[in-house]
This record gives sequence, C-alpha cells and structure tokens, in this order.
Amino acid sequence: MAVTIYDEPQLISPAGNPLVFTFSSDQTAQVNFSFVVEVYIDGLLRITQEVFRQFNTLGRIDVSEAVQSTLSNIRITTDLEYDATDSMVEYYIIVYEKYGATPTIQASDTSTTVKAFNGSIEYADFVSWDYSDYDPQLTGSSLFLTYFPRNKRALCGLEENFYLGYFEQTGLEVATLLVNIFDINNNNTAYASLTLTSTEFNIINVGPQVLIDNTSLVASDFDDCYYYTIQVELTDQATESFKIYLDSDCKRYDTYRLHWLNKLGSFDSFTFGLVSTESATVQSFGYQRDPGVWDGTSYTYPLYAGQKIDFAKTKSEQLVLNSDWINQDVQQWLVKSLYDSPLVYLERDNGTAFEPVKVTNSSYTLKNRRRDGLIQETVSIERTFTYRSQLN
Repeated sequence: MAVTIYDEPQLISPAGNPLVFTFSSDQTAQVNFSFVVEVYIDGLLRITQEVFRQFNTLGRIDVSEAVQSTLSNIRITTDLEYDATDSMVEYYIIVYEKYGATPTIQASDTSTTVKAFNGSIEYADFVSWDYSDYDPQLTGSSLFLTYFPRNKRALCGLEENFYLGYFEQTGLEVATLLVNIFDINNNNTAYASLTLTSTEFNIINVGPQVLIDNTSLVASDFDDCYYYTIQVELTDQATESFKIYLDSDCKRYDTYRLHWLNKLGSFDSFTFGLVSTESATVQSFGYQRDPGVWDGTSYTYPLYAGQKIDFAKTKSEQLVLNSDWINQDVQQWLVKSLYDSPLVYLERDNGTAFEPVKVTNSSYTLKNRRRDGLIQETVSIERTFTYRSQLN
C-alpha cells in the first residue's frame, strides 16, 4: 500500500495560476477506490476533497482557488522597503488512499511545503514560469518583478515613487541596496548603499526623494542626474542593474501618477503628463410637492416655495488621463499591465499619499508605430470616494 506524489508547484508560484499536484496509488484496483486530499495553508487544514483517479493510477488536484482566497493585498507605502512576505502563504497537501467494501482511509503521502504570492501571469508566461529568475540568491543578474521593457526609458520624477520587487529564497542572506547616479555624459556622479531587510519577498521604493530620505544621498546629488541605477546585492550575486531616468522636464499641465498591482505581485508605475480632464456625475434625490404654503393665517403662493425639491445629492468624480507620446513597447506594457490590474492607486500630495481608484477602460488596443504613428494612451479613472450632500 503506497501513495506517491509526483508533480508539485514550484517553491514560489503566482496563486492566480494553476497550483497542481499529481499523485498515484498502487491500490487503484481496489473496490470503491478514491483519493482523499487535505489542503493545509499556513499550517491550518483548509479543505478536504475526495478525488478520483483520472489516468491509469494517477489523480490530480488544483489548489489555486483555495490558496488565492487566503491571500491579502500588498500595502502600498512611501517607505523605502516593504516586507511583502505577509502577502504570501505557505501550503502543502496530504494525499490518502481510500478503498474497501466499506471505504476506509489507508496509506498517505505528504507534499513539500511551497509558497504562493498574489500574482496572476498570462498563459504564455505561466508555462515558462521560473521563480528563480527573480531571486538573486539563485540567479545572477536576476530580474526585478516587472514586465517593463528593459530597452525603454523608465521615468520617475524627483518626488514620485517607484517600486521594484524581488524574491530571496531563504530570506537569510544580507541584502544590500546599491544606487548609482549618472549625468548626461554617463559619468557616475554619486553612489550610496544601504543594508535591506533579509526577507523572502521584498518590495523597495526607489523614488529619488525616498532615496534622499533614507540613504546617504542628498538632494544636490540629483541636480545633474540624467539617470540612476538600482541593484540589490547578496553575498555572491546581484539583481539586474535597473535603470531609471529622472523625469525633470517642465510640465505644461498637471501630472497624474498611477501605481498598480502588477501580474508579478509587485507594483508598476506610470505618469500621465499631457492635459487631463476632471469631471463629476451628480445624482439628485427629490420629490414634488403641491404649490403654495400656509403663512400662518392663509394659504399663499410665494415664489420662494418651490414644487420640485431636492432633499439630497451624491457626486462621483472621474478623470480622463492622457499620456505623453510614448514608444509602442511602453504602450503595450502599460495597457496589458494597468488595465488587467484589480488594484490601482493615484499618487497624491507630492508623492506622500495614495488614493484608490478604478480604471474603467473595458478594452485596449496594442498600438504599433508603423500603423498608429505617434502613440498616446488615454485612461479613464473613476474615483472611489463619493460625496453626499447635507439634507435639505
């Protein structure tokens, strides 16, 4: 009598994609045979499910829905770093074989304990998913958790926030943030390093003002900055050197910067720099009354006593944001990342506060420079706070 678990999810996986275990038993010929699977999340038994074999002696279970329901969103912050392991969960399964004229539980096998984060990647990326690509402990020049095209310019204003995430398998090695500032002639004009929290999933905020507030860099270091690079170094290996260009252009219009939960469980950011439009929708609640009023002695018809009366109003606000002229690769990254995200924030108060908003675009087109010429993107935003007037 034996149960064997064959396939397991990777050590770290996005919970929005299949999390499949496969297993077999050498007792499948027994009468009334089935598998009984217990799913444990963060050490607690969450579900027990009976599974029947699907191919020869093999069965399978996808636990993604159970795991996803226990996850919490990552909290956006103006801090330099945020330990995102609280938004991950650990899970494992125990598979039992069950059979007999009166079916009873028999032998079992226990899977490895693995982890899931609040991400959901597209199918083509999922089939080639390898979490070690984002872990500098395992892969030299590992990637940060964003699909932003690396051959294009990522922009950030002096007081804006910019987020980069990475995994660290054990969370035990010393991690060091390395910042290098370059001028337009590619001269390295300033440098800073800072020891980061060692954790399995870390998100760092590398906006210029945040770096000034938390490292040895000072405001004047960014006076001649054309771009700066961000790298996280462990004992023997480091992440990619991610290049961010300082957005120091004078703005003709008010700018709006959005941050959103991306498919890889970190945050992406983008500033809309061309003229944008603010509007509001007002809804009235009222009634109609008979003309005239009693003035104490007689019934009169004064002009001040209306017939159609509003007793309350509510208001919801909208924004239409227009990007500056952008490259087709940036436009395609923007719409595929932003429009698919369930969690979007509008940066406010010079980068010190965040307002949750809803993107209401229900479709998008991947634009091409040869077909579309100069490329812009227009995003419709609904603000989530509604205003209710005083009663009349």
